[in-house]
Amino acid sequence: MFDMKKIKFISGTLIISAAILFQSCHSSHATENDDDQKQFCMSDSLHKSVSFDTVRFESVISELTLSGKITVNEDKQVRVYPLASGHVTEVKVSLGDFVHEGQVLAVIRSSDLANYFNEYNSAKSDLEIAKKSLDVNEDMYKSGLSSETEHITAQKNYQKALSEFNKISEVLKIYGNTPKEDMVNGGSGYVIKSPISGFIVEKKVSEGSEVRPDDGSNLFTVSDLKEVWAMANLYETDIAKMQPGYDAEVTTLSYGDKVFKGKIDNVSNVLNPDTKVLNLKIKLQNPDYLLKPGMFARIKVRHPDNKNMLSVPSASVIFDDNKNYVVRYQDKCKIQMQNVNVIKTLNGRSYIEDGDLKEKDLIITRGGLFIFTALKKL
Repeated sequence: MFDMKKIKFISGTLIISAAILFQSCHSSHATENDDDQKQFCMSDSLHKSVSFDTVRFESVISELTLSGKITVNEDKQVRVYPLASGHVTEVKVSLGDFVHEGQVLAVIRSSDLANYFNEYNSAKSDLEIAKKSLDVNEDMYKSGLSSETEHITAQKNYQKALSEFNKISEVLKIYGNTPKEDMVNGGSGYVIKSPISGFIVEKKVSEGSEVRPDDGSNLFTVSDLKEVWAMANLYETDIAKMQPGYDAEVTTLSYGDKVFKGKIDNVSNVLNPDTKVLNLKIKLQNPDYLLKPGMFARIKVRHPDNKNMLSVPSASVIFDDNKNYVVRYQDKCKIQMQNVNVIKTLNGRSYIEDGDLKEKDLIITRGGLFIFTALKKL
């Protein structure tokens, strides 16, 4: 079967070409010996086939390419530290694992926790005794066998026992442990749980390790990788060009030409003393977890260049004989080839220098090459 798009394109091309040839042959008012009087006029059908755009005077947009890497979003990660010293008996996760909030990461056998559990059991026993004494005293007080002073003393003893029990229960909750009948390792098991759902991006503990809360080292780091950072290296010469909010495009070695779009979130105010670069932070959405911390990144940032120039659509620029041209349109019989000096092309616009073109001049985009070819033959 024929490709209908190709057929339409070929048919359109033939129609435009035929119209151009017809008009160029029949619109000349010159004699055979007077080439200067040759003229090209556009027919109504050809006029409907082409598209137009205007020359604009606008701020020049430049593009800066930086190198960097993908890192975790530190605003959405939690470092997990030990709250009690002890011996690591079990590690239940590996680097890169996904964990849910409250999931057990490791178990530590801790003498500190054993003492707390002993205090808990003692406080629980004292509370039970105080409650029984209060119940007996209340019956005796109602029967007139106990004085009001003895009754008040029994109530205070119960309140004191309850306060001590609640206190040690809260301490155990701070350590993430809930008292149970089948306590881990006889009450000495300190269970470390994940505070959030995310990936284990850092793991500094293994079975058999000894941990202490006063050495300042975290055991795990859990990060939500649905949003990551691209950290770019910004040299001193480019600092003035970058501001938060500018659009950025990030590519990686792993995904070829796939572009991840984000915005500059922060420009550091402190130079790295060794590399003499600033850190430029770009936020990137990562719903499919394609971007991994540590990946090398190539970052392009578009920024205004603090100057204005004439610009035209890149599609309107025709390269011929080592020169660039546009086709300028004034009316159907006043169409010109205009030589332009293209300074740069970015994001579908070509910035030009030319003394003849002016802002709001009309130029031909689609169909311009055919008309340019016809004008060259005049």
